[in-house]
Amino acid sequence: MAVVKGNVLGNLSGKLGNLSARTVKGRTILAARPSSFQASQDPDSIAVRQKFAVTANFSKNVAAIPILKSIWDSVKTQDMSVFNAIFKNNYKFSAVDRPTDQNIITPDGFLLPVTSAIVGVNDVTAELTAIDAATIISEDEKDISFAALIIYHNPISDEDEKFNIISLSKDVDDYDFAVDYTLTLDIHSSQSVIAAKYQNSFLLLAAVTKDITDKAVQYSKTFAQ
Repeated sequence: MAVVKGNVLGNLSGKLGNLSARTVKGRTILAARPSSFQASQDPDSIAVRQKFAVTANFSKNVAAIPILKSIWDSVKTQDMSVFNAIFKNNYKFSAVDRPTDQNIITPDGFLLPVTSAIVGVNDVTAELTAIDAATIISEDEKDISFAALIIYHNPISDEDEKFNIISLSKDVDDYDFAVDYTLTLDIHSSQSVIAAKYQNSFLLLAAVTKDITDKAVQYSKTFAQ
C-alpha cells in the first residue's frame, strides 16, 4: 500500500490497473488488488450471500416508494443511508430464496386495523376499521398514504426468478380516520404479467398519516397477509 501526500493526482477512487485507489481526508491511498478472488463455496457462506442478495432486493423496493423512504430517513442514524437502515432491520427476517412475511416496510408504528386483505389479479383490496381507534389522531393529520409490496414466489417455471416484488401505493386526501375504509390498490397490466408467473404471494402493507403540507406525522406497523 502507498500513500500519496498532497494533491498531485487529485482525489482518486476506483480501480487503476492492478491497483485500487481511494481518497481519505485528502490523502490518496493506493493498494494492490489481489490477482484473483474466489468466493467460498461452503454452504454457510453461500447461504449468507443469497440472504444478502434477497435483503438488498427487498430494501431497494422499499426505498423506491417515496413515503416509505421518508419514514426510514426520519429514523436512521446520521451516518447511515436509508437503504442500509432498511437492510439492517430486514436481514434477519429474510430467507435465502425470498423475503418472508416477517420482513418489514416500516420500522414500527401503530397497529394497522386490517380485518381482511385479498391479493387479486387486478387489484389488492383491504378492509380497515376506524384508524382513530388504533392510535391518537391529532388535528394536524388530514391525509393518509398507503404503501404495499407484494412478494410473488414459487415460480411456475424454473427459468424464472425465485421471487419477484411489485410496489403499490395510494394517497387519500381528507381521510376520515373515524370510519371504516375499503382500500383498493390497482395492479397494472405489466405487474399482472409478473404475477402470473408465480404460484404464491403475500402482501406487506402500511399506512402513513400526513399533514396538509404532505409531511408524514405517524405510521403503522407492517401488516402481513
